[in-house]
Amino acid sequence: MSSRHLFAMGITRLRKDPGTVISFEFSGTIPDLKVVSSYVDDDEEITAVGTAESVHGGIMITGTISTKWKGECRRCLGPASGSLEVFVRELFERVEPDSPQLFEGEIYPYTGDVIDLQEMVKDQVLLELPLAPLCREECKGLCVSCGADLNLGSCGCDSVAIDPRWSALDVLVDKDR
Repeated sequence: MSSRHLFAMGITRLRKDPGTVISFEFSGTIPDLKVVSSYVDDDEEITAVGTAESVHGGIMITGTISTKWKGECRRCLGPASGSLEVFVRELFERVEPDSPQLFEGEIYPYTGDVIDLQEMVKDQVLLELPLAPLCREECKGLCVSCGADLNLGSCGCDSVAIDPRWSALDVLVDKDR
């Protein structure tokens, strides 16, 4: 089965009977989900679970999207990972195949009797990936002087060393402290 149709859903029943709600659960992979310092592996399973409801103006998709991510810790540059679960509520609006309408990103257009949720899933995962991930909340990072990983222990550098480029500002510091 093509990865293009892993998140596709038939909506004929929804279009014929307004107010109808159907449940769905899809799992699959989507390649190239990357932001600055985190990403979803190309072979990592992404799951979308929820409901599709026929509403005035289109099909309302409500549910959750979940997957696991990896990245580089912003403090120690070590490996970071986690999982994310995103709540979604998005409107898919029917458009004619040759329609010149431009959409500003507030809705997802569809044609025919099938909605492909892949673009919505991709957008939501990319929006939720951490831009500056941490390996753990209490990560101590790297020493600014020698670059040692402070999570492994103290490096022995003088922790009160002042960058000489800032020494001109010492005149502004209260001498009584």
